[in-house]
Amino acid sequence: MTALFLPSRGRRAGTVCAALLALALTGCSEDPGDPASPTAATSAGTSGAETSGAATSGAADPGAAASGAASDPAASGTPEPGTAGQESPAPSGNDVAPYDDTATRDAAAAFGTTQQLTGSLAGTVEGPRPATTGQRPVRAAPGTPVQVFTVTLTNTGTDPVDAVPWSFPVAVVGDEPAVPAYDESLGVRMETFPTIAPGGSASLDVAFSAAPDADLAVRVFDNTTPDHYVEFTD
Repeated sequence: MTALFLPSRGRRAGTVCAALLALALTGCSEDPGDPASPTAATSAGTSGAETSGAATSGAADPGAAASGAASDPAASGTPEPGTAGQESPAPSGNDVAPYDDTATRDAAAAFGTTQQLTGSLAGTVEGPRPATTGQRPVRAAPGTPVQVFTVTLTNTGTDPVDAVPWSFPVAVVGDEPAVPAYDESLGVRMETFPTIAPGGSASLDVAFSAAPDADLAVRVFDNTTPDHYVEFTD
C-alpha cells in the first residue's frame, strides 16, 4: 500500500497567499465608469431619476408657465393695450336719411295733400299726432314724446309697384334728423309697404322722437336712391 504525502505547512500557506493576491488585483482592475460595471449602472440609474424629476417639476409648475405667457403677448394671443381697433360711433337718426345738402328735393307738399312721387306712385302724409311711447318701444325709452304720421302710397300706374323701398321716410327739424321710434301700443310697427296693385293704396304709420311743438318735415323717398325726396310740411 502506497502512503500519501500531504504538502508541508509552508507550501499550503504560500498557495493561499497567491490566491488572495489574485483576487485583490481582480477587484482593483474594475472601472467604475464601465457601463457593464454594477457601480456604473447604479450611478447612471440615479442620475436619470434626478433628471426625470427635474423635468417633471418644471412642467408641473403653473407659475412658471403663466409667467412665460405673460412675458410674450404675441404667444398668448392677447393684443397689447392700445392696439385693438375702435368701432366708429353709430350715426344719429337714420343713416340713409337724405337730410344733408347733397340730397335733392324734387317737390314739396303740405301735410294731408297728395303729391306725385314718380310716374306711377303718389304719396300723402297725414299728421303730426303727438303721443308718448308705452312700456316696450323700440329705439326710444318708455314715456318718450313722439310725433306720429301716416304715410299713404297710391299706385296711379298700370303695373304693380314694389313699394318696399318707400317704407323708410325721414323726419327732420331743419337739417337734423329725428330718431325713428316703433311702438306697438301706438300702432307704429316695424313693417314695410307691400307690392301695390294698379289703382290700389297702402298706408304705414311712422313715428319720430320729438317734442309736441317740434316743427318736423317728413321726407318720402325710394331707399335705393335716397338722394332724391319729396318733402311734406305744415
